This record gives sequence, structure tokens and C-alpha cells, in this order.
Amino acid sequence: MEYVLHILIVLLAARLLGRAAQHFGQPASVGQILAGVFVALAVTSFAADIPVIGTLPHSPAVDVIAQVGIFFLLLYTGIEMRPSEIAAHEKEAFAVALGGVAVPLVIGFALAWHILPESDARPVQAFVVGVALSVSSISVAAKVFQDFRLLHHPIGEVVVAAAIIDDVIGLVLLAVLTSMIATGHPPDVQSLATLGAEVIAFFVITGFIGAKVYPHIWRWVGKAHVPGSYLGALLTIALAYSLLAEALGLHAVLGPFMAGLFFDRKRVGKKAYDHIDRVVGAVTAGALGPLFFAAIGMTIDPRAAGAIPGILTLLVAAAVLGKLIGCGIPAWLFGPHRMRDAMAVGVGMGGRGGVELFIIAIAFKSGLFDTGDRTEPVLSNLYSALVLMAVISAALTPVLLRLVLHRRRNDTGEQGGN
Repeated sequence: MEYVLHILIVLLAARLLGRAAQHFGQPASVGQILAGVFVALAVTSFAADIPVIGTLPHSPAVDVIAQVGIFFLLLYTGIEMRPSEIAAHEKEAFAVALGGVAVPLVIGFALAWHILPESDARPVQAFVVGVALSVSSISVAAKVFQDFRLLHHPIGEVVVAAAIIDDVIGLVLLAVLTSMIATGHPPDVQSLATLGAEVIAFFVITGFIGAKVYPHIWRWVGKAHVPGSYLGALLTIALAYSLLAEALGLHAVLGPFMAGLFFDRKRVGKKAYDHIDRVVGAVTAGALGPLFFAAIGMTIDPRAAGAIPGILTLLVAAAVLGKLIGCGIPAWLFGPHRMRDAMAVGVGMGGRGGVELFIIAIAFKSGLFDTGDRTEPVLSNLYSALVLMAVISAALTPVLLRLVLHRRRNDTGEQGGN
């Protein structure tokens, strides 16, 4: 009963604040993370009077469901991806994605190396910061450009395509990070080659199954006429992929992502796709996603903003400028965009909140941020600062994009948008 109450409280708070965030033009994940922060603060205040909620911030039930939430969020991310959207802007999207990963990764690593205390774990910790700054959120980018009625404009199409590639690169970087956490140091040339071979093997095997075997699987499943057979089959494949990823020394979250990536309408059929898209989307957006983001919020120490305000400001500035430079310049050089449009691409790629938060959560659970002297303010508040950076950057994206697009319309005389 206690665990049921914990889940109910967190879910209600996440749903309410998620809707409130959307009402004010922000991604739902921003409100859901803040819901977790508020729940944790409320529990701290009222735990003495209501003992049953005292253990909520560390509830194993919420933690388990949050882990299931990661699984479904990545499964749904894969399902919602449209590889055909990349093809329309292939050259520009790849340039934007690579620049948008490389520049923030280097800036983040250099910044972290400068501010973190010297220790054996510093290279891995700095790499986490770099990766956290380098990954964009597809959902934030798509939602923002949809709100501006530019999702199917060349600017929006490039951003969504680049964000898709960005997330795939982020998952590859997660494989590198997982190896670094396990060994405690950056991989040498031989280890990097082995890791590269494992990553390639995973993508080749799952890609072959997705391209060649998926149509036969779903044709057979459709003939079975068993209730829930589509969802059961997809979850079985996703779990099998997760086991394959772990057997190759990679992280299990690659499994659901790849299972969903090849689940497109042409391969599996309209009936199967529409059913899974509706069911997985409802479960993910309605319950598991909000619970995951709220669980992330409950692990944040809001005092980090006051403990290291300068560091938090630097992280946010690096996150925004890294994407603006890393994505905006390639968009200007490789696309037909004017400088103002290229700036919109760079700003649009600035939202975080998906894969980036998974990576931070994985690093946190590994104990990486517990290394060293806990009285050292930067290290002890770094995890919270990174999550706050993700929240702030996601919240800033529509605000900055509105400013850029307003000036763009004034320059060109275009109408439309919000």
C-alpha cells in the first residue's frame, strides 16, 4: 500500500506540472522534472507528520517504474523516428548533427576538466559533462517547431533530422561512457577498436533483423489473432536486443531504441504500426515517461543552484552556445539558409531532456559523482547542476527561438508562427 501511494503521488504531481508546463509553452518534461523536485521538498517538510511518505524519494517502487520508463521512452523514441526525414536533408542534417555533438562535447569536457578536482575519475567525469552538453532532444525540438508551425518547413525538417542523428550518436557515446565507467579510465586504442567493433556488430545484427526479418515477424504475428500479440512481440524483441547489447559490453538501453527504430509502417504494416504507436505512446506519455522525469527531479538537490551558481551559469551558457555554434555554422555552410535561419537551427537544437538525461542518470547510479571528497562543492553538486542545465536549456529553447524567428520575420516580411 505504501508503494502504491508513492507512485500515485509522483504520477499526479508529474501529470499536473507537465500539463502546466505545456500551458506556458514549455516541454512537458520540464514540468515533470520540477514535479519531482517539489515532491522531494514536500516530503522533507511533512515526513515527520506523515511517516508513510517519508521514504518516497528513495522508494524502490518509483525507482523500478522509472527504469521501465527509460525502456519505454527509448522504445517510443525509436518508433517515432523517421529515417526518411533524414534523406531529404541528408548532407546538411549530418553536418549539423556532427557539429552539434563535437563542439559542445569539446567545450563541456574542457570546462569540466578545468573546474573538477583532480582525481583518477576526472577524465570520466569530464566526459559525462561533455556528453550531457552534446545531446539534443528530439521531442523538445519537434514540439518547439510544431508550436511555431515550422515542423515541415526546411528549418524544422533539418533540426528534426539532425536531432535523430544526434540521438543515435548519443547512444554510441553512451557505449563509450559505459566502458569508461567500468574501467575507470578512457579507452586506449585497442579498447576503442574493440568497442567500435562491438557497436558495429550490434547495429549490423539488429539492423539486419529490422530490415529483413521484421516484415516476416509481423506478418506471422498478425495472423495469430492473439490479443496483445503486437505489443508482446515488440517487447520480446526489445528485451532480446537489450540482452545482446549487454552481451557485447554495451548498455541495455540500446535494445529498445533499435527495436523501435525499424518498427515503421512500411515494414510492419499499417495495422500493427498504428496499434503499437497508439498503445506505446499512451503508456509512455501518460504514465511511464512522467514517472521517469519526476524520479530524476527527486534526485536533484535544488541547493546546487545556490551552491555553485557560477558553474551552473557556465554549463547553461556552454550548452546554448555550443549548439548555436556547432549546429548553426554547418547549417549556414551546408544548407541554403540565411544566417538568421541558421541561427534558428542552432537554437532549435539546444533543447535537452531525453537521451541526455538517461546518460546522466546512468552515470549517477554508477556512483561516478560520489568519487572524491563530498565536501568539495563542485563535485557534490555536479549531478544536480547537469539536470538543472537540461531543464533550463529546454525552457530557454522556445524563448530564444521565438526571438530569432521574430527578427527573421521582420527581416524577410514572412508571416506565420507564434
